[in-house]
Parts: sequence; C-alpha cells; structure tokens
Amino acid sequence: MRRMAVAAMAALVMLVGATAAYAHAPGNSEVKHDRGRRELREVQKVTVKYHRLSKALDDGFVAFSLEGTDVPTCFDSPDGGMGVHYVRNIDGVVDAKDPEALVYEVGKHGRLRLVAVEYIIPEEFVEDSAGNVVALPELFGQEFHKHSFLPVYILHAWIWKWNPDGKFADFNPRVRACPNP
Repeated sequence: MRRMAVAAMAALVMLVGATAAYAHAPGNSEVKHDRGRRELREVQKVTVKYHRLSKALDDGFVAFSLEGTDVPTCFDSPDGGMGVHYVRNIDGVVDAKDPEALVYEVGKHGRLRLVAVEYIIPEEFVEDSAGNVVALPELFGQEFHKHSFLPVYILHAWIWKWNPDGKFADFNPRVRACPNP
C-alpha cells in the first residue's frame, strides 16, 4: 500500500513537472491563464457565423484596401500569409467579443476562409502627442504592438487556423500566399 502511495505521488510530481514544462515551452505559453482561453472560446462563438462572408458584410464589415478601392488588400510576407481583412468599428474601444477585423485566407478560385480575428486601435488612443506609448492595450494576456506601417496598434488571434508561429503572431506560415493580381 505504501509503495502504491509513493508511486502515485511520484507520478503526480512528474505530471505537474511535465505540465509546467509544457506551459513554458515556446508557442505553448501564449494564453497565460484560463480566463484568456475562455475569452478566446467566446470569440470563436461570436465569430463562427462569419465563416460566411455574407454574414460579415450584413453586420457592417467592409473590405480593407490600401488603395481605397473595393478590392480587399491581401497581406503576406516571407514569414507567411495573412490574407484579406474585413473591418469595422476601428476606434478607441477594445472588446474581445467584437474584433475590429476578420481575417480571411484566399484559397483556390478566390474562395475566402475565415482563419483569424484582429484587434485594432488607432495610435492616437495609445500614444501621446510626442509619440510615447501611454496606454498600451492588452487582450488574452497579450499586449498589442504597433503595425509595421499603418498608424495603428494590433493583435491577431489565430482562432480558426492553427499557427505554428503562435496564436498571436501576425503572419501564419500555413496560410497561402496572396494570389497574383
């Protein structure tokens, strides 16, 4: 009986150690608490309907375009693809259940597939007049970061397609590159 108790205790210690090691492994410590995981599940629940682009358009999302046309701008990089964005309500309010952008991968024959959401806040709500960060937003235990060329702070959440670079990385190597125009 004593041996079984010692064996059970040893197994428990090994399990706790393995769980701690897994939680601190690269790519696995992204959602730092149960609340963050619950929040991400809630985001999936409120965005599941947007797998149909028509629902997103009905709810006020519009194609993002750098050129100011109705043709969505597709983003990719050597780090991976991102896809096209449909946006709404880009303001000073950050709400986990109301992402500012829906991110769609452009598939074969131009078919769009919802792969991620993005949270966006204009820099004037984050920086003072001298450009110093005064109120960096955070969701899911992750801080937003400044976009590489747009005047906004952003946070992606790859909730509909696994990203080997991390749930909150900007680009996803598993997302197709943008099609040629």
